[in-house]
Amino acid sequence: MSASELKWATEQRFQLIEYQAFWLGSLNRIDLTSHFGISAPQASKDIAAYQSRYPRNIQYDHGEKRYVVTEEFAPRFMELKPDVFLNDLLREVDISQYPARLPTEVVPIPKRLIDPLVLQALTQCIAHSQSVEILYHSMSPSKPDAIWRRITPHSFVTDGLRWYTRAYCHLDQKFKDFLLSRCLKSREPDAPRASVHDDTYWNESFEVHLVPNLALSSAQKKVVAKDYGMTDMKLTVSTRKAMLYYFKKRLRLDVAHLMDEPVECPLNIENKAAFDAAIEEATK
Repeated sequence: MSASELKWATEQRFQLIEYQAFWLGSLNRIDLTSHFGISAPQASKDIAAYQSRYPRNIQYDHGEKRYVVTEEFAPRFMELKPDVFLNDLLREVDISQYPARLPTEVVPIPKRLIDPLVLQALTQCIAHSQSVEILYHSMSPSKPDAIWRRITPHSFVTDGLRWYTRAYCHLDQKFKDFLLSRCLKSREPDAPRASVHDDTYWNESFEVHLVPNLALSSAQKKVVAKDYGMTDMKLTVSTRKAMLYYFKKRLRLDVAHLMDEPVECPLNIENKAAFDAAIEEATK
């Protein structure tokens, strides 16, 4: 029987066996019984079945009385993705697929408040291709007070710190990004004015060519290249033109030339002229 022919429940338990073995080094029956609520005999049966199929992945340590990972370990049911494992550690509530918990701290970031009813309205408008009026409080000096404006939203966007909705603004007659925390109220869903297919800069991509900061030493440049998995000291990242502004801000690429220490902003944009032109075009 191949891996693809296993029952879903068995595959999930095999996946947990691999996860525990690889990331934490070992496992025993309690890891399966506590997570899946199965009996100890069933857990023993699952581990034995896994070891029988993949004997080079785990072996029983009689001294530790646990199954330990081997040097020949080759995953069959999980992908070795560090980001997935590390993000799983950040969950405040244990709702993850895996039970691994290690000491983890997170730098506290103040959260922007989003009205759940406004978010509900935007979500439903996107799902059903509708427009909606929002009471929006921008930071524009020409609009010191919140004003009602109708928008046709088509997507949600995050830069890792803030959430926006990408929408056609009926007032300004163009696609814009609206910060969700500044959408104070919503009312009167109605017919749309445009669709995601009309959003040129959302549908067009731009390839950003990143290189180590030119002000770094040769040794430091090699460290940066290793950090980001560069090939020939270059990393190409493709992003929507509509998101280039946030890409630049999030990586602090707009202040690289202003930093006292290049190590504080380790990346430069190799194709900066084209990059700046694309941002100007997409935000005009």
